[in-house]
Amino acid sequence: MIEPSLDSFSCLLVVTDFETNNLQYINSSASVCLGIEMNEALKFNLFDIISKASSIFFESYIRPTVISLGECQEVQLSLIAKAGEKVPAVANIKLVGSSIYWSIYTAVARDKLYQELLLVRDQLEEETQKLTKLTRIDPLTRLRNRRAAFDDLNDLIERLKRQFVPASFIMIDIDWFKKLNDKFGHQYGDDVLVKVAAILQSSTKVRDISARWGGEEFLVVLYDSSIEETRAFCKRLHIEMSLLNASIEGEVSVSVGVSALKSDNLVCIELIENCLKEADVALYEAKSNGRNRTEYFESS
Repeated sequence: MIEPSLDSFSCLLVVTDFETNNLQYINSSASVCLGIEMNEALKFNLFDIISKASSIFFESYIRPTVISLGECQEVQLSLIAKAGEKVPAVANIKLVGSSIYWSIYTAVARDKLYQELLLVRDQLEEETQKLTKLTRIDPLTRLRNRRAAFDDLNDLIERLKRQFVPASFIMIDIDWFKKLNDKFGHQYGDDVLVKVAAILQSSTKVRDISARWGGEEFLVVLYDSSIEETRAFCKRLHIEMSLLNASIEGEVSVSVGVSALKSDNLVCIELIENCLKEADVALYEAKSNGRNRTEYFESS
């Protein structure tokens, strides 16, 4: 039968005095890792070979646990190696008589792998956020697309059901867009869409919703906006459009239709669809009345 030797174990074997925490024994693996000669081990204390944080952990958790249960399994520590660097480790600890027996496994590779996994996780989360954003954003105008607008509208309605504040649904359509597109070209049309989107983006607040609804049509939902504030918003929009004309060819204007959300409508199952239809009716009225104007839906 082979005579076993504690120095043949690749893990660190350490024995410390329960009362003084002085080292009583280290095996060859511990000697190499810690830079302590085996015959000089008795000159060192437990707190010489573990980090300050691990020392606090020992006093606050490990020591009470071994007193209560007689052992402590798979605890994470930081050893102070021979070069002074910290080495991550996992220890199994057992109290036998007046001595504490430590079997310690260095976990450098495991710690490195864990850090790499955290990095990969963070990268995947970042990529997921980017992809999610791409599925919500109109690539030309950088506003929400129609699907994202519907998602955010549903969230908005749920907030309003919990605590109602006035809100306005605003449909915006660029007047004579096809004629402008045919006359000046598609690049001109794209530039106009981007500039209008920028105006909407800069004119709305964080809790508002602004989206490219389709083609040359946009949707804005003003959160916590009274009818007076909504009128002021639409007035500023028309002014911004007139200012835009100073920097581009042609003459660009918008027709606007508004539907004001009322608290008694919140119980309606098709609330969003109804508000959008009302804003669309008002938009049609704005176009019929000469364009470059705002009309407000009024129920008959």
